[in-house]
Amino acid sequence: MLPSLHRLPRTAFSMVLKTGSRIHNPDITCVSVKTTNPVSRFAVVVSKKIAKHAVDRNRIKRLVREAIQHLLPTIKPGFDFVLIAKTNFTEKKEKEIEKVMKELLLKIT
Repeated sequence: MLPSLHRLPRTAFSMVLKTGSRIHNPDITCVSVKTTNPVSRFAVVVSKKIAKHAVDRNRIKRLVREAIQHLLPTIKPGFDFVLIAKTNFTEKKEKEIEKVMKELLLKIT
């Protein structure tokens, strides 16, 4: 589980979506904003278009958060991220998801 220190609060969520810069990937879109926080914070969004069942949406979120947790030491502090899933990650292995996340987050920071 992602530590609460690294979770993006609801109050900052809409601000990131409105003012953030977007980077697209075939699997995921990342919206980011540079902040003055001492840590980077993350939110993961999976729509019903991607996975109809809540169980599948929650599984995708867990897999993405786990990949983020493994990458936390390599991510520069001071960013707020909203990650929007474009494809269904339930068929992918954890290493593949971590590779996609690493490419995307290192492009931004």
